[in-house]
Amino acid sequence: MAPLEQQPLRVLVANEDRGRLEEIAGTLSGLGHDVVAREIDVAEVAEAVTQVRPDMAVVGLHDHHADHALGMIGEIIAEAICPVIAVTDGDDPEFVQQAAASGIFAYTSSFDEEALRGAMDIALRRFDHAVKLEAAIARRALIERAKGVLMERYSIDDRAAFDMLRDQSRKSGKKVLAISEALLESHALLRSPARPPDPR
Repeated sequence: MAPLEQQPLRVLVANEDRGRLEEIAGTLSGLGHDVVAREIDVAEVAEAVTQVRPDMAVVGLHDHHADHALGMIGEIIAEAICPVIAVTDGDDPEFVQQAAASGIFAYTSSFDEEALRGAMDIALRRFDHAVKLEAAIARRALIERAKGVLMERYSIDDRAAFDMLRDQSRKSGKKVLAISEALLESHALLRSPARPPDPR
């Protein structure tokens, strides 16, 4: 798979050691990216992420202080704003395994430009895939809910309910998702039983 043509990204860099942090930031700047935040403390990372909303975060491991780096990764991942890359100075399989379990999208064991560029490429691809997958799951859930409404209202099975949505989609020229959304929006109005006419 060919590398992505990376557009300049807004990147947050986090590392316990200020010198190492500046080294990573310098490498990122050399790659044409904009370092929008530099963080050393775990407690301040989440706030920085929500304030600057970076396109990517790069967290470095310093002197095998895994708990500190993992704490930073956890805080950033919890905000679910951007992909996270872990950077180690040399191999550290145990840290990489823990970081992967925390939700990083890529890692590199080198601070040079090509290694970091490659890790960023992987992270961007994986994050894009994750976002698309999440959207697909949300669309599927919405269609399933619409099918459930039809199944309950007309006492039909799953297949018949989907056929109704698909037929309406063809007739109207709208996508099944749009039909499902419209059905769910109007369904709330139909939940209450009809009131008898006012005898007056």
